[in-house]
Amino acid sequence: GPAWYVSLINNVRNHGPGSQQKANPHEADSCFGKVIEGFDTDVQRIRKVPGQGFLNDRGMWVLINKMQIMVPESDGKYVDWAPSQ
Repeated sequence: GPAWYVSLINNVRNHGPGSQQKANPHEADSCFGKVIEGFDTDVQRIRKVPGQGFLNDRGMWVLINKMQIMVPESDGKYVDWAPSQ
């Protein structure tokens, strides 16, 4: 689906190749991204939430109000992503 989440652990066992279905041992959930701004604040807030796994209690959610897809340029600086024309 269109949902995304921040994972703080290695999820290869649960979401890696062959973990979702036996019919296609190569299918896996995509894992991508890197926090380039807000790691020291936002990710640390997520770490402090009690419990494990998915949170059904919306009162415990750490809301991320903005997410921007960025890509690295050859010099290592990140720029806003734009679809190819």
